[in-house]
Amino acid sequence: MADHTAPKYGSGAAGKRKRIKYRQMGFKLTDGQKKALEHYCKVHKVTPIRFIKSLVNNHVARYRPGDPPPSYVTENQLDLFEEEEMRD
Repeated sequence: MADHTAPKYGSGAAGKRKRIKYRQMGFKLTDGQKKALEHYCKVHKVTPIRFIKSLVNNHVARYRPGDPPPSYVTENQLDLFEEEEMRD
């Protein structure tokens, strides 16, 4: 016989996700900015809210708690203090 004691997917505490909390924000745009935003959204077939949220997410992603900020040091960056000089 089949074992009917196994929990079903999506039922109980294991199937529940943490509820996302939203906060309202407001800001003002000039007439020119509003027209430009509407034109951009019409051309790219995106809503103004989705466009603004994507911009915000791109800029604040590196400041989320728990995630270390990305390092922008490249191989070509100038070394002001060489390792040999530090040892002397």
